[in-house]
Amino acid sequence: MDERSGQCLCGAVRFTASVAPGILLCHCTQCQRWTGGGPLASVRVRDLKLSGEDEVLAYHASDWGERAVCRTCGSTLYWRLQGKRVVSVAVGLLDDQSDLHVAEEIFIDNRPGWLK
Repeated sequence: MDERSGQCLCGAVRFTASVAPGILLCHCTQCQRWTGGGPLASVRVRDLKLSGEDEVLAYHASDWGERAVCRTCGSTLYWRLQGKRVVSVAVGLLDDQSDLHVAEEIFIDNRPGWLK
C-alpha cells in the first residue's frame, strides 16, 4: 500500500490514506445510479485521514451500506458498511492514479450492455 492524497472536485473534502493498487469495479444497480451509469471504481484504503468532514454527506442506501458525497460539489467519496470505518474511496479522487490496475469486478451480471 502506498500513501496517497486526494480530494473531491471542489476541494472541500481532502484526504490521505494508504492505498492498495487494485481497483474494484462494482456494477450493482445502486452504483450505476450513484455514478451516473458506469461502475463505481474504488480502491481499498487504510489509515484514512479526512479534512473537511463537515462537507461529507452520508446516506444509508441499504440496511448495511452507507454512501457518502461532498455536500458542496456532489463528488462520490466512499461506500462503507454502516458503523464501520471507511475501507474504500472512489479512485477518481486520487491525486496520483499511477500504478493502479483493475483487480476485481463484482455484480458483473448487472453490467450494462454498452460497457464491455
